[in-house]
Amino acid sequence: MKRLFFAIVAVALLWSGYWVFQAYSLRNSLEHWFEARQEDGWEASYSDLAVRGFPNRLDVTFTDLVLANPDNQTVWEAPFFQMFSLVYTPGHWIFAWPDTQTLGTKDGTYQITSEGLRASLVTEDDRILRTNLEAAILNISGPTDLAMAGLNFGVAAEEETPNRLRIGLSAQSIASSRGALGPTTADKLDEVTLRTEMTFDKVWTKDALKGDKPQPTRINLPLAEYKAGKLELKATGEWDVDSKGRLDGIGTLRAVNWRDMLDNATSNGDLPEGLAGLLSDSIGLVASLSGNKKTLDLTFSFDKGKISMGILPLGNAPKIRFK
Repeated sequence: MKRLFFAIVAVALLWSGYWVFQAYSLRNSLEHWFEARQEDGWEASYSDLAVRGFPNRLDVTFTDLVLANPDNQTVWEAPFFQMFSLVYTPGHWIFAWPDTQTLGTKDGTYQITSEGLRASLVTEDDRILRTNLEAAILNISGPTDLAMAGLNFGVAAEEETPNRLRIGLSAQSIASSRGALGPTTADKLDEVTLRTEMTFDKVWTKDALKGDKPQPTRINLPLAEYKAGKLELKATGEWDVDSKGRLDGIGTLRAVNWRDMLDNATSNGDLPEGLAGLLSDSIGLVASLSGNKKTLDLTFSFDKGKISMGILPLGNAPKIRFK
C-alpha cells in the first residue's frame, strides 16, 4: 500500500513539474514575441499576462492588450484575449476574444462587438492542419458597418494532398450599411455559403505566414451562394492559376430575380439610371432566351487575366496572389 502511495505521489510530482515547465516555457516564448515586436517598432503591450490551467490545461490571459503595427498602420486594442490548450495536445489551440474590441486602420476606427467569437488552430510540427473561426453574433461599426450572425469559417488541409486546402464559409444572416446588392432589413436577411478547394505550390506552414507565402495553382469552386430576400446568386467553376496570379478556366453564374439587384444598385447610386436600364434590357434579352425572364444563367471565363461573360469581354480580372 505504501508503495502505491509513493508511486502516486511521485507521478503527481513529475506531472506537476512537467506542467510548470510547460507553463514557464509558454510564458517565456510569449514575452519574447512581444519583445521582438517592440524591437520591430511596434507598440506591443499588456497590463498582465497570466498562465493558469493546472493540472491539464494551459490557459493564457492577456489583459489590456494593445498591438500597433506601424507598417500597415493598424492598431488593435482589447480588454483581454485568451488562448487555451491541453498540455498533452500542444499543437491544438483555442482562442477567445472579448465582447468588445477596437481596430484602428488608416481608413478609420472600427468598433467590434461580438458574442461567442472563437477560433481554433491545429498544427503538426510546422504544418497548419486546420483552423476555424465562429461567432454567434459579430458586429463591426466604423467607416463601413457590417453585422453577421451564425458565422462559421473553416480551412483544412487534405491528408493525402497537404498542399490542397478545403475552405468553407457560412453566415446565417449578413447586414451592411450599404452595398451593391442593397441594404438589408430585418425581414430581408442576407445569407452566404461558400465551399471551395485551393491547391497551392507548397504546403502552408507557420513560417509561411511570416515570409514567402504559398501561391495558388488551381481553384475548384463547387458552390458560392448568396441570398438576399428573393434574390439568389449561385456560382461554380474550376480555374488554373498561373505564376502571375491570372485565372484560366470556366465558371457558371445563376441569378434568380436579378432585376432586384439592378434596382437596389440604382437606388443606392452604385449604377447610373441610364446604365442600369441598358443592363436590364441586355440581360433581360439573354435571360429570355433561356425561357425564364426572372432567372439568368451565364457562363463566364477567364483567360490570361481577362474575363468574359459568354462572348462579351468584361476587361481585366483580379489576380489571386498572397502577399
